[in-house]
Amino acid sequence: MRTEEDGVPMRARGIDVRLSPRAARLSVSAERACRHRSAMNYLLTADVTVARRLMRLSPQTMSLTGFITVSTARAAAENPVVHSYRDWRGRLVSHHHVDVMVPVDTPTRDGPRLIPHIITDADTRGVAEVSEELSATHGTPTPGILDAVPRLAGLPGLARVAYTILDRSVRLRQRIGTVSVTTTGMDDAGQAFGVTAPTLMPLQVVIGSVAPGPHSTGHHGEYREVLNLTVTFDRGIVSSAQAARFATRLCSAIEHADALQGQAGTEPLKQPAIPLVGRARRPAQARPFDSDRPHLTGTR
Repeated sequence: MRTEEDGVPMRARGIDVRLSPRAARLSVSAERACRHRSAMNYLLTADVTVARRLMRLSPQTMSLTGFITVSTARAAAENPVVHSYRDWRGRLVSHHHVDVMVPVDTPTRDGPRLIPHIITDADTRGVAEVSEELSATHGTPTPGILDAVPRLAGLPGLARVAYTILDRSVRLRQRIGTVSVTTTGMDDAGQAFGVTAPTLMPLQVVIGSVAPGPHSTGHHGEYREVLNLTVTFDRGIVSSAQAARFATRLCSAIEHADALQGQAGTEPLKQPAIPLVGRARRPAQARPFDSDRPHLTGTR
């Protein structure tokens, strides 16, 4: 045993016992309430060079989260099965509209906390409007039915019961949405994906990093701004073919910036030659890719 004569400071042995953070308890309760779902994750890469340049050139303030939210909502409206869910009787329920839940970092008395904000009718709205709404939500708590759930975090079992009711109730579903879009904030983390466990939303999209990387352009590869996305489906409702169809449509909408076409202050832009800072473009004799379709990998 070390002593003070050895010249090494003494360290007191012991333990600290404290409550788990409320956010962690809520997350565990949501996962337990939705553990009947079998998750199917698709890891996607999409070229956002065109979209990011259009957003930079636009006089309106647009965010990447707002763009992905609108693109996801429109793709989900075309494929309603991907955001369908089961009610108390086991029937499959599909909404004609797409409401998207986006967690927003909001300061509270207990410190910064992610508060879910619901973007209603996201499939019929523009990127600038959604981006402005998300920006205005920062710093202001969002009122809604989900705000009552954190109050139950200190009562064992009640938070899980609340999440179960929210998961099955058709009336409450129309107030909390069926799609979630979450950002990891890892812009400079290289090639990074975010994978989430099944929670309330049947369709979950996690925005990973945006980094320069090789991407297919025609039958040749060149360096572009590549976005990493993770899309999580309910395997008990969505088949592999339906998931692949949605993933392909979403990647196509992102790469062609469909949600930005016709926006005020933007002009149609098709695959511009944008040199990336600090990166040399690949020569025309680059190694050909096997396919010119968006790269996607499915995992279960």
